[in-house]
Amino acid sequence: MLSPHLGLWAQKGLSIQTAFDELAVKKNATEVVMSGKRLKNFHLTYFHSLEIKNPSAADHQRIASLVQTDAEKAITTEETSEHRFYELPQRKGLHAYILYRNNGPTLTLIYIEGKATLKQIKQFFQKKQSEK
Repeated sequence: MLSPHLGLWAQKGLSIQTAFDELAVKKNATEVVMSGKRLKNFHLTYFHSLEIKNPSAADHQRIASLVQTDAEKAITTEETSEHRFYELPQRKGLHAYILYRNNGPTLTLIYIEGKATLKQIKQFFQKKQSEK
């Protein structure tokens, strides 16, 4: 399992850390944190996601605001009606990404670190979406 100290380091200095801290404890929230061997094949070192089912208007607004604050630091931005991808400046030699989806009944926030390029990350998530 992941050390809680690594989780604090991974998102240190990002506004979205507040979302993980405050909203992951809600009954309608699912939080996933992974590191190590499980991510090696994806060229990642850290994965942290928060999914909220039937989020309140306040949850929507809070997360959107936090994501937007961090998005201002992004070096690459892709925003569509379905999702948002933000590549942040490298942190300790690793790529850092924020992925955000708000499709109404489900809100998803993901923070990723690793050697994977944005193209590789997008291919992985597109593959996962097509499997559904």
